[in-house]
Amino acid sequence: MMTEEKNSPTARGVGRRSFMSVMAAMGGAQMLLSGNASADDAAPDPVMQQWAIFRSKYLRSDGRIIDTGNGGESHSEGQGYGMLFAAEAGDLAAFEAIWVWARTNLQHTDDKLFSWRYLSGHQPPVPDKNNATDGDLLIALALGRAGKRFKRADFVQDAMAIYGDVVNLMTMKVGPYVVLMPGKTGFIKKDSVILNLSYYVMPSLLQAFDLTADPRWRTVMKDGLRLVSAGRFGQWRLPPDWLAVNRTTGALSIAPGWPPRFSYDAIRVPLYLYWAHMLAPDVLADFSRFWNNFGASALPGWVDLTTGARSPYNAPPGYLAVAECTGLDSAGELPTLDHAPDYYSAALTLLVYIARAEETIK
Repeated sequence: MMTEEKNSPTARGVGRRSFMSVMAAMGGAQMLLSGNASADDAAPDPVMQQWAIFRSKYLRSDGRIIDTGNGGESHSEGQGYGMLFAAEAGDLAAFEAIWVWARTNLQHTDDKLFSWRYLSGHQPPVPDKNNATDGDLLIALALGRAGKRFKRADFVQDAMAIYGDVVNLMTMKVGPYVVLMPGKTGFIKKDSVILNLSYYVMPSLLQAFDLTADPRWRTVMKDGLRLVSAGRFGQWRLPPDWLAVNRTTGALSIAPGWPPRFSYDAIRVPLYLYWAHMLAPDVLADFSRFWNNFGASALPGWVDLTTGARSPYNAPPGYLAVAECTGLDSAGELPTLDHAPDYYSAALTLLVYIARAEETIK
């Protein structure tokens, strides 16, 4: 939980389990999707092919992933995605380069979390030390999967250390929920706590429980699913990018101070649920209704959950990829990364390729 108490590495549980027991837990977990294939199995060809495109466009020689849609900045999310994609494609050299860059430039010295953004040419290049919990969870997910695939105990131990600090520092009780905070600072208000449901990277939370056996992860997942179910608004009943939880009553509302939209953050909510096999039928039905109202050729980039207004432009191909695995009728072939307009659309698309590949071997 988020408290002022400092937790030692021993208290976090890091290093308590042997590498062999960790590997056994990873392989035996019913819901950890990557455990269905052996570490020596080659990644599905489409994943490898799309990773090659992603790598050529967004990975720099020093291991930095470039967000081409935001002025070439880098962030913990992007490093996590890059590490995950490299691990799934069996590209150990790229994985290690991306991990070393993240560890060297973004990881904190007083905990195992990561500053959320790196600005090339800025002094200092990391002006804000606040973390982004989705970036932390993506990096940990990639490390755990890489540890299994490449038989690297150090990767698994690094993942466990990150998970220990996330559960100790980035969770707190708010009303009837144990919530996952988006970052260390800036999200606890006088009357409410601000959440981002797309930061619940469900495959990573599943892996966290498998690696650590910490029951708090079960609670975080259970309450995360409750928040997704109850925290949907507007005619389409969709999650907002940012959600407020009343600190006394637990009542949910669209967070003030942000556009009241289902947009570039919340698009990942159905994707992570689908990937983790946690997409409840009623939630899937609402997403399906939304996608099919517009159709593949006219998906909006955002929709206002208070007025119903849609963006004046259509969604990028990454949105279409998400829709095609979460209820869009008459779905065609997944878009390829050749057609991605920027890093984020490419990342969404490659995530769908991975999630679909794992669906076929479930």
